[in-house]
Amino acid sequence: MLPKVANHLFHHTSRAVVAVQNQTGHTLRNVLQLQSSSGPTTAVTGWGSSVSSGSNAHSGPGPSKFHTSARLHSTPASSPLSATQVRERVEKLSAFRAPSAQQRSQNTVTDSPSDASQLVRSGFGTYATLINTLTDRDFENYEAVCRAEARLRRRRRAAVDSNAEEEEQRIASLRGDSHFASAFALFQTAAVNPNSKFPLHIYNKLLRSCAIHSNADAALAVYAHLEKRTDINPDAQTYISLIATYASSHDVRGAENMFQRFRDASRLDRVQWSFDAIRSDAPSTREECRRASQMAVWNEMLAAYFRCGQPSDALGLLEQMMDTAAAQPSKTADIPPPSSATFSRAVAGFCQLGDVSTALSWFERMLQQQQSSSADPYEPSHLPRRPDQAAWTAMIDALADEGMVAELNRLFVRWLELAPRDGTSVLSDHRDSVLAANLRLMDSRVDLDQAKALELLDFLSEHVLPWHVDGGHFTFQRETSRVLCERLVMQYWTRGHAQQALELAERIASRQLQVLRYGQAQETFDSSQTQWRIEGTRRFVTDLVTDILSSRVPSIPLSHLLRLAALLTDVGALHSTQFSEACLNAYALERNSPALSLSSREWEALLDVILAGDVESAASLNTLVDDLLQHTVDITTFSEHAKGQLVRNLSSSDLNSVRLLAQLGEPFASRYAELERLQQSPSVTSAQTFETPSSWNETPATPITPISQSSTARIDSTHSHQVGEFFPGGNRSAVLTAYQRFRDGAERGIYPRPIVIARLISALGRLGETTKIHDLYHTAQTVLGSLEHPKQWQTSGWFLVEDHMIIGLAHAGDVEAAHVHRQRLLQHGGVPSADAYGALILNVKDTTDDTSNAMALYQESQSYGVVPNIFLYNTVISKLAKARKADHALHLFQDMKARNVQPTSVTYGAVIAACCRVGDAASAELLFKEMTSEPTFKPRVPPYNTMMQLYTHTKPDRERVLHYYNALREAKVQPTAHTYKLLIDAYGCIEPIDLPAMQKVFEDLVADRNVSVQGTHWAALINAWGCVQKDLDQALAIFDSIATHPTTNPHGPPMPDAVVYEALVNTLVTLRRMDLVPTYLERLRTSGVHMTAYIANLLIKGYASVGDIERSREIFESLQDPQEGVAAPHNHVPHQNKPQVASQVPADAPVFREPSTWEAMVRAELGNGERDRALALLQRLQARMFPPAVYQRISGIMLDESVSPWASTETAPSSPVFS
Repeated sequence: MLPKVANHLFHHTSRAVVAVQNQTGHTLRNVLQLQSSSGPTTAVTGWGSSVSSGSNAHSGPGPSKFHTSARLHSTPASSPLSATQVRERVEKLSAFRAPSAQQRSQNTVTDSPSDASQLVRSGFGTYATLINTLTDRDFENYEAVCRAEARLRRRRRAAVDSNAEEEEQRIASLRGDSHFASAFALFQTAAVNPNSKFPLHIYNKLLRSCAIHSNADAALAVYAHLEKRTDINPDAQTYISLIATYASSHDVRGAENMFQRFRDASRLDRVQWSFDAIRSDAPSTREECRRASQMAVWNEMLAAYFRCGQPSDALGLLEQMMDTAAAQPSKTADIPPPSSATFSRAVAGFCQLGDVSTALSWFERMLQQQQSSSADPYEPSHLPRRPDQAAWTAMIDALADEGMVAELNRLFVRWLELAPRDGTSVLSDHRDSVLAANLRLMDSRVDLDQAKALELLDFLSEHVLPWHVDGGHFTFQRETSRVLCERLVMQYWTRGHAQQALELAERIASRQLQVLRYGQAQETFDSSQTQWRIEGTRRFVTDLVTDILSSRVPSIPLSHLLRLAALLTDVGALHSTQFSEACLNAYALERNSPALSLSSREWEALLDVILAGDVESAASLNTLVDDLLQHTVDITTFSEHAKGQLVRNLSSSDLNSVRLLAQLGEPFASRYAELERLQQSPSVTSAQTFETPSSWNETPATPITPISQSSTARIDSTHSHQVGEFFPGGNRSAVLTAYQRFRDGAERGIYPRPIVIARLISALGRLGETTKIHDLYHTAQTVLGSLEHPKQWQTSGWFLVEDHMIIGLAHAGDVEAAHVHRQRLLQHGGVPSADAYGALILNVKDTTDDTSNAMALYQESQSYGVVPNIFLYNTVISKLAKARKADHALHLFQDMKARNVQPTSVTYGAVIAACCRVGDAASAELLFKEMTSEPTFKPRVPPYNTMMQLYTHTKPDRERVLHYYNALREAKVQPTAHTYKLLIDAYGCIEPIDLPAMQKVFEDLVADRNVSVQGTHWAALINAWGCVQKDLDQALAIFDSIATHPTTNPHGPPMPDAVVYEALVNTLVTLRRMDLVPTYLERLRTSGVHMTAYIANLLIKGYASVGDIERSREIFESLQDPQEGVAAPHNHVPHQNKPQVASQVPADAPVFREPSTWEAMVRAELGNGERDRALALLQRLQARMFPPAVYQRISGIMLDESVSPWASTETAPSSPVFS
């Protein structure tokens, strides 16, 4: 058994955390569900080197300041925990020290067993785990902010403004988190105890967060607590964080003070020399650890001088380091020699100050050195080495930002030469920086000499753009790289170098496709990564074509336009109306010119333009045929795709068309001879259809429904836009209009793109239009069959349509058919999307174990690498919440936040409901506060109702019920029927009972035109008067008044309904008036109301309580069992404000047993001493194959010696109405 102090400390921690979370908007349960991103760490690195380097280093304080004057608010103590509970919770907390796969596992070390046991014995393991988790999350947010800010800098450098506002909102959201405030408050709470002790890594992580938030006061408090310890010494990371804290506040004196403390501690040997995280091959000897640790602290002080604007002091420090003889064995008080990291810090420091000229001079001197940069940034060297990766990055970015293009280009070429020898890498970001700086110069220098401009453009094309295909770098899933390449091509075009512009565009697109093929062959790209790159390449070409057409070039030659058309075909992009018209106009102008000379590829491109045009193509196609014959074009040299296009689109009764096709041999030659003969005859020639050779109509790798070879499916971009106008967020009318447009186009052989068809399928599924879904699916095969070149577009289109069939059919309620398409996708190497899995999980219902089936689908999605989106998270969390699996729900909730998926009101509502179902009021309260404090919060009624229900039924507290009701009204949210029902229960069931207030709520309900009076309201009144007040006469009077009440619709469903009868029977059972039951059961039967299993449960209990066990058995045996694995139908009441559906169930329909029916009967048998009969019931129950949790709950009754059918009096209807 744990000592009592552990129990006391756990409660003390719980109260402190709840108090802290009341300020920060997080919950203890949230904290417990977080995985520790790393264990204890003693990483010796400053922010500038570990997070980013060079000019990207963090250069200022974070936005979240923690004020040490904040007070903790006390909360009432909960009931004492048992020793077992304390042990379990401490073990659970300790388990969260395991590193996550997505996080910094390389930075972990393990506490010794003695340390861990000491923590548990002292009770401070709880504090340590919470602080560790919170500070790790704080650091993750900091890293995410740094990455986001770097992205913004790169995009602004490249003049890419799209999504900038979204990125800034994301940064603001990350900065708004207050993990550090919670962690420091926990530390303060623990530090009050004079015996409080933490491992060194906890102090270091707190100090790391202090540096992030520039909070010197908090850093001093943590350091002071550490200094009092005589059993441990600070390490280098401790002093690095302290120096960084003062540097981020530009307090150079404070930084110097901490640096001097480090030097003093080194002389006294009061520094722990550990260096486990600075590199993968950590130093093996204590001497190496000491040297590297000292160097890291000195480097941080060097960076601090630069951050505080004192470069002369920084250089003085560097001189001291350079004066140290590297070869001599050092002692703890020695000044460490510099390393490559030291010189990189100096270069980055000058760049941060804006003194790029000085930085460049230092950098030039480093380039002159003979020694290459070391793989170990902390290897001592009294002479500078050539620049390392960090120095190159800082210098390139600084020169790009300053517009020093000549120096930038010169250094970049030099880097390309040195990179293979020095082990550095020229990354896509570096190429983007060089491109952006040069293009900015050219945009501002329109008067730049043409020869100079062409030389500069050729330099960028040949040296800055990468042409190798291995590695997968510089691909167009990166918008910045894509836009810069577009601008580079356009510079050639606008400066009169059209030929070079087109050649470069073709090379760039070809290289992108080669990278894709290489990545797929090497299996380095998954399907989603491939799709992003494909879409980026298409976007590059289509945007480029648009820019060229919009340029000020007076007229574009046909040959140039046809090269662009071929380029569009190569990447699978569609021709815009504007482009098709431009091509046809240019063709019309040049076709009669004797100088017209087109290659086979250009004729093919012209054919594609004509067939893809938005105007009637028959006349243009006939003209093309005439010109092909006039110029004696050999169509046997055409690609198989082009041959197939000609055969399918040319008329078999047109002499010229067949004459052209006769070049291809049989059957066209015979048909041509026949037409020549028939031309001399007056008889009419009937049209025929040619059979296309199989090589021209290859089926895609993914099987699709065979289509008629005579069909002509033309994908039209304008038509795609018209049909797709409903997306996103179209209402029923918009979706049905889109479908009608689709049908109108299909009758003319014109179709939208596969993505539009796919979206329309899922939209119709949400409307329940299954017939239209299958019509679209069948027609989609025709569209997919026309996408023969290239094949990957056809395959990706097939996967899209199949995925949306899953979504549409699932939402339409045909889940079995949806699973057919799911299996089809998986069998052919695809994976359903997050939306598809979400739709399947959402519609898992009416089974005996919905949650297990839903989780099986979720686990399948994760095994296939599907990245969950908000819809998938919401559906899974909702299923877990309904099954009272709060721990799992909260774990997923934390997982989604760790993946930076922003929770919505629906998410919070589901997680709050999960906590409420298990009675975790503290977590529910704090989650609710967190939800309402979110800047994107949109009030919805379910979370308010859930909190009201928690304090009405689970933890009765009328004051809290009214608190949330008032909050609902303040948020201008309309109360629902369930809201009023909860208010009636709050006044009628919670002591002290307030019957006048209850009656006032009912009157308000009657007066509310937005809400109808339902059976649940009458049931609540009957329950309050009958079960609580024990006033049978008043309960019966209310029951009898329902049928004639003004709110009862005589033409609607029968009223009283099953819910009201259930409340009345519950009253009769509670008051032991079973003699009145037959009368009301007869009224139920004659009124046409279907009896439910919940009424039967009460009857079983009631008759057993008065000794009539045989009657209980008769009722039980009169019920039926549903099909195995299927939930019992017709028993559940409508949810919240949804309309009654009970009238749809015939009164004489079978009544099916619920699990609670078995439980009621087992209790009845045990209460009457019939243990053997109870065991027999359990055997029957087990044969029904209920979920294990259900069987264990019911069989657990056998262990309760106090069981009896009347052991607990029901005070509310037993139907599952928890919302």
